[in-house]
Amino acid sequence: MSLPETPRGAAAANSAPLAYPAPATAVDPWEASPPRRIAILGVGLLGGSFGLAARKRFPEALVVGMSRNDSSRQAALDRGTIDEATADPQEACRDADLVVIATPVDHIAPLAIRAAANCRPEALVTDLGSTKQALVAAIESDPQARRAFVGAHPVAGGEKTGAEHARDDLFQDRPVILTPTPDTDPRQLAKSIRLWEAFGARVFQMSPAEHDQWLARISHVPHLVASMLANLPPEAARPLVGGGWLDTTRVASGSPEMWLAICQANREAIVAGLDEAILALSQFRRAVADGDRDELLERLGSAKLRRDTWLRPVGDH
Repeated sequence: MSLPETPRGAAAANSAPLAYPAPATAVDPWEASPPRRIAILGVGLLGGSFGLAARKRFPEALVVGMSRNDSSRQAALDRGTIDEATADPQEACRDADLVVIATPVDHIAPLAIRAAANCRPEALVTDLGSTKQALVAAIESDPQARRAFVGAHPVAGGEKTGAEHARDDLFQDRPVILTPTPDTDPRQLAKSIRLWEAFGARVFQMSPAEHDQWLARISHVPHLVASMLANLPPEAARPLVGGGWLDTTRVASGSPEMWLAICQANREAIVAGLDEAILALSQFRRAVADGDRDELLERLGSAKLRRDTWLRPVGDH
């Protein structure tokens, strides 16, 4: 499965991520040893959806959710995403076979290190964060966490947050990017692959640095552009708003605190992506100002072709 040329600043090696070719004869490690206790640190939309999917895949497991927020814990229990709730990450991770961290990205590394110190020795510790390079480096600085951790990013979700919006099929046919490093335990990587495949996801692998370069361009910069467009019209234009503004600004309804953490964690790649977006917008501006009909048609046509093509399932022609 091919991708366009690696973005500026991405690692040169293995620039095109491939769906992981799980061997047909490989034994599913979860079949041989299913988890008895699953800890989910952060029980919002993603963490809650993971809980629902995990309860379906591993019905005998006890799913324990952790949140500092009383109302978030109660919402997760009410929605049925977890069996038990606690405000203590150490309590949630105690004797866990699988720990999933679904908090804002600036909390993931310290929680992963604490989780590895409290879960079972062979447990898998993973995350759902949308930035990787800095947090993976921080986690791998701890020997115990390094043995347990595999970075994961399900490219799923939306602008609505909270366990009340969780779905057991949120990851079905969605890309999930794993970000192993040379220090990643192959057994933990195999567990990660099989776990996400069991949830119906399309599993990809790439380095943490490549992940952050790609996601800056397909997620982080588009979010900032949507936020800019949301602020562009004056308040007086509100009665005139239609589908165009609503469609192009939908993701701007996401949590500002979550997106602040993402921008800080992936600053370099986002700045590079913004520079590319500013250049492209300046080219549009010049074509409009010059009345360059051919240039405008080419750029608009290219964008339409790209979006129409990418709306089709990957592999369709």
